[in-house]
This record gives sequence, C-alpha cells and structure tokens, in this order.
Amino acid sequence: MSLDYLIAWLMIFLRSIGVVLQLPVIAGRPIPIPVRIGICTCLATLLAGIVPAAPMPLALWPLVTAMISEVVVGLALGFVTRLAFAAVEMAGRLMASEIGLLAMPGMGVPEPASEPLAALMLAFSVVLFFLFGGHHAVIAALARSFHHAAAGRALLDVGAGLALINGTARVIELGLRIAAPFIAMNFLVTLAFSALARAVPKTNVFILSLSARSLVGFGLLGSAGALIARYLYTEFGDMPLKMLQLLPGR
Repeated sequence: MSLDYLIAWLMIFLRSIGVVLQLPVIAGRPIPIPVRIGICTCLATLLAGIVPAAPMPLALWPLVTAMISEVVVGLALGFVTRLAFAAVEMAGRLMASEIGLLAMPGMGVPEPASEPLAALMLAFSVVLFFLFGGHHAVIAALARSFHHAAAGRALLDVGAGLALINGTARVIELGLRIAAPFIAMNFLVTLAFSALARAVPKTNVFILSLSARSLVGFGLLGSAGALIARYLYTEFGDMPLKMLQLLPGR
C-alpha cells in the first residue's frame, strides 16, 4: 500500500465526513459518532480505488491546507443535502401553528416533546429519503465529485456561494408550498367563523373556531402525505445535481 494511496484515502475520508455530518437526524437523535466514522471509513475504502488520482502534497502545510479544503467542500455538499429536510421542518412548524398546536419557535431539530408535528414531518421525510433512494443519490454524487475536484485538490466553484444562497431561498419556497394548504384552511375557517360571529353575535366563535380548525387541520394532514411525497421526490431527485453545481468543471 503506497503513501499516495493512504493520503488519497485520507482525503476521501475527510470529504465524506463533511457530507455525513449533515445527514438528517433519525428518530429524534443524531447519528452516534462511531457510526459516522464507520460510514466514512467504508466510503473512503470503497472509493479510494476508483477516484481519479492526483499528486498529493507531502509537505506539512500544503497537506494541512488540503485536508481543511476537503472538509469544507464536504460540508458544502452535505449542506445541500440538508436543505430539503430544513424545508420540511419549517413546513411542520407552520402547519402546527395553523392547526392550533402552537409549536415552540426554534432553529434546532424539532423535539417530539415540544414540537410533535414538526418532529413527525421530519421523521416522515427521512423515511421518504431512504424509500426514494436519496442515500444512493448522495453517495453517487459524492463519488462523482472527485471527478470535478480530485482528492487533495478540493475546490469550490466561483458561483458556489450564489448556488448556496439560491438553495437557502428554495427552503423557504418549499416550506411554504408544503404548508400552503394549511394556511389556506386556517384562512377559510377564520373567514367562516367571522361571518358566523356577525350573524350570531352571542356565539362564542373563538372556542368553536379552535375546535373546528384542529378537526379540519388533522383531516387535511391525513390526506397531505401524497402531496408532501411529491415535493420531496422532486427535491431528492435534484439533490445530486445541486451538489455537483458547487464544484468546478461540471
């Protein structure tokens, strides 16, 4: 086993770490560190023999710089994979607010105890991710990334920053699209009970509207699975292309 092979293996391992660190949370808990290291080790071992070879720096500082670059590129690629799940989390919080569950605001991973609907939506998206073969697409994009930026020569494209900004904007758009039926439902329920309050002033429309909104909202939630799956199927299918758009020579 040559020194060049070991250095190339290390570079693939570091880029894989950046991608694996951005994997979605499963069952409300992050993937344990030993499992993450094991996944990266397997990926590096499988890819080390098939990725294009590149001259490896043997001096200390060029080697350290190359290692840092691999981690940065891996994190950028993994960030793209995380955007679809962030959109689902945002949609879950919006849906909980519209239904009346009043999810606690936050930027972290939804917790079932405080944000049951957002956590349910995230778990549902993780199931669809594996069901639609999203994990295979991510691994294929990771392997393909070494043809655009060889191991030890990791470099982002000039337009990578703009691509990440557009991807972040896509999170807001997709989250609003998923939650749009629930926003419309809340508007129609509020409008209906506002008319009822004008017609029957003595009716306690506030209490009645809460019950009606929750009842209609849960009914809508039970029939929204196909719509959510359709959006996520498109997002997971476009994920490898969006990952490779960050690299030069695409």
